[in-house]
Amino acid sequence: MFLVFISASCKKENTPAAADNPLPAGTVLATGSFVSNTHPSSGTVKIVEGADGKKSLSFENFSTDNGPDLRIWLATSTSATNYKEAGLLKAVSGNFSYDLNTDVDYTTHNHVLIWCKDFSVLFGHAVLQ
Repeated sequence: MFLVFISASCKKENTPAAADNPLPAGTVLATGSFVSNTHPSSGTVKIVEGADGKKSLSFENFSTDNGPDLRIWLATSTSATNYKEAGLLKAVSGNFSYDLNTDVDYTTHNHVLIWCKDFSVLFGHAVLQ
């Protein structure tokens, strides 16, 4: 009898360590705090509307583990079945933001997920309120 154990994790180094970019100015429409799921995750995320009416997703004092193919998804829940992608994770720590497409409704897609696409692993999430 042979026992085989297969383990999958998201530990491949491919995301920049830190980013400290100026965050967009504007009106804060919603905010949430990250909680850990399979990897330690912390910080704040906000929906900010600029004077031009464009919305952005701003990460402040963010931190999570590194991993392969980490994505930022705005989803209706943590199940990651109904989501809109904001982009690849820009950094595993620091301050940075994403411009949101006009088709993203942050009131229904109010879960911000740090998602490892390669292994279908939820690193952490925040709920926008």
